[in-house]
Amino acid sequence: MAETASVSNSTSTALAGATGSASGQNIGKEEFLELLVAQLTHQDPLNPMEGTEFTAQLAQFSSLEQLIRVNDNLGSLTNLEDAITQSQSVDMIGKQILAEGNTIAMTNGISSNIIFDLDKPTDSASINVFDADGALVSVFDTAELQAGQNKVAFAGFDKAGNPLPDGLYTFKISALDAEEKAVSVTTFSSGIVTGVNIAKDGGTNLQIGTTEFPLASVVQVSEPVKVPAP
Repeated sequence: MAETASVSNSTSTALAGATGSASGQNIGKEEFLELLVAQLTHQDPLNPMEGTEFTAQLAQFSSLEQLIRVNDNLGSLTNLEDAITQSQSVDMIGKQILAEGNTIAMTNGISSNIIFDLDKPTDSASINVFDADGALVSVFDTAELQAGQNKVAFAGFDKAGNPLPDGLYTFKISALDAEEKAVSVTTFSSGIVTGVNIAKDGGTNLQIGTTEFPLASVVQVSEPVKVPAP
């Protein structure tokens, strides 16, 4: 009889923690039901399970089943949201985007604009341009700049005045306010989306040339500016 009571007690303990175990995906509703049937089968006939305890465990089973269904529904909604996002991303191919980054592209001898945000106005800013290997290829200063978004044209020449080859470059900006204190700078990358890549984890990246930008980093989407033929 002691052995029967021990089985009943251990099974009861497992049932009591089933709802908590469900969050860790250690037990499913089928296993829970099997434990419940096992407890009813092996309970001590001289000390059967109280009605209130039996009702409470049935309520636990019902709660467990509902939690599993909610979890499945949330998973389905997440998959649907990812599919919608990926579908919308494909529509961005051929569009001009502005994303968090610090790249500029040289294409047919013409450079994309250098775009950045300043938290304060400044008399001027120093811009350093680096090639794909990280070597400094160009340095120039800007005129007076206002707080907020600024666009600076890059002539596309190196420090010796020679035209830079086509490719992807990075830039870094240093700016000081009237009190010679550093001004906070947020840089952006601009370009035309040439492709969309879906990562294994479900993330979506937009491709500009050979560089990828997470969809979450995009702050602006627009039609590309058409340059008239010379």
